[in-house]
Amino acid sequence: MRATGFRRHGLAAPIALAFLIVCSEHLPAADALVDTQESQASAVAASERDFDRLDSSAGLRSGGAFPFDYQHLVFFELDEQGEPTSGVRLYTAASVQAGRLRGYFDDGWNYSLDMTVELYDADSLVARTETRHLYVLPMRVDSDEKDGFPIHVLLHVPPGEYDYRIVIRDNNWEDDRSVNEKRGRVVVPKSITSQPFVSSVAIAADSTGAWSPTSGVQLKLNAARIVQKDARPYVYFEAYGLTPGSSYRGEVRLVSRWAGRGQGEEFRGTYQPFQMQYRGNVPTDPSEPVRELFRLDLKDTEPGPYEVQVRVRDLETGLASEVRSARLKVRGLESYRPLGSTGIGRR
Repeated sequence: MRATGFRRHGLAAPIALAFLIVCSEHLPAADALVDTQESQASAVAASERDFDRLDSSAGLRSGGAFPFDYQHLVFFELDEQGEPTSGVRLYTAASVQAGRLRGYFDDGWNYSLDMTVELYDADSLVARTETRHLYVLPMRVDSDEKDGFPIHVLLHVPPGEYDYRIVIRDNNWEDDRSVNEKRGRVVVPKSITSQPFVSSVAIAADSTGAWSPTSGVQLKLNAARIVQKDARPYVYFEAYGLTPGSSYRGEVRLVSRWAGRGQGEEFRGTYQPFQMQYRGNVPTDPSEPVRELFRLDLKDTEPGPYEVQVRVRDLETGLASEVRSARLKVRGLESYRPLGSTGIGRR
């Protein structure tokens, strides 16, 4: 009835035209909002794929005279506004099979390793660093010892895809047997600014190592990500994009990745043997991320493959991160003897 009245007074066409003009003015803004949301979702998906590739490559094993497992871990730096900077902290950590190394006795059994890591972009050297670690044990390592000596380096690089070269040298040999080399390709993920996000999840055997991602934290990285059933490994991660000075809720879970491959196979363990939710505080300084260190309780696990899953939610905005995961393998007590039982290595 009201529209008919407008027509009778000759107002319907002007009103329709005005409505069309008003709506058309808002269409570009709406389109821009949709484009922004799609762009943000695409950036999140791309970053998550890169982190998944990074995690799936952890525990890779080299061949050679003394095999080693290795992994790459990514952590971000924040500026004064809390935005990720262009530089990324890329750790490359290795665990070198101890039984294949040469030791000499001098006030204890001495083992010495050098590690060099190089990153290339289209055959151009982007970054290079090296380190030396000395390990002193009270007794000689058995030749069949499968546990490894940990060693790592840190590089600061922009996000991107690189070719890498890892060279590890046993300093107690004098010929070609002293060097082991591994080449490959690594993707350093980009940061996310549209929602909270989590760094790589680092798994450490104990708190007596040389890896120090932040002040007051010293851990022994477990590059192989293999632990025994009675262990309580450390889990370290950082969270970004949370509201400074607010609260957040975190969740850490251990989930089984077991999949039967044969008829009659049955998993008798718990699919989620560990779960913890907690409430934490975000630093008031925007340049400081949330840093968390926990220990996993593996008493309810059965030997097999698992995944540590981490997620955070900003209680101020309600926004949550994607789930960050790290693969982990649990061994039975009878099949694994930690090197720590023969002594403690030191740098």
